[in-house]
Amino acid sequence: MSDLAPYTGAVVSRESRRAGREISRGRMGAQVRMAAADDGTDLALAKIENQTMATGSAMQSVTRVAMAQRQLEQMAPEAAGRLAFLADDHMFGCADILGDLRREMRRGR
Repeated sequence: MSDLAPYTGAVVSRESRRAGREISRGRMGAQVRMAAADDGTDLALAKIENQTMATGSAMQSVTRVAMAQRQLEQMAPEAAGRLAFLADDHMFGCADILGDLRREMRRGR
């Protein structure tokens, strides 16, 4: 059972007031830490969602370029090497952008 008693108008000892303040500080500190943990979780989830959306968009772009490459190679087979070079360059560009995004998110921007 707690040694603290509700205030009834009687004189409260210095030790009781001090104990009450320490308990209040402890509770406030716990609430602040819980709020910080909640904020950290929300931030992590937002970063994951943003990374997922960016990766999905990059995959769609790479797929569109691959489909265009295939169609153009059928029209001009002699350009296959050049088209592959451009498609690969596009894919590496997407990967670079995703890498930049990942680094920026790690830094907390």
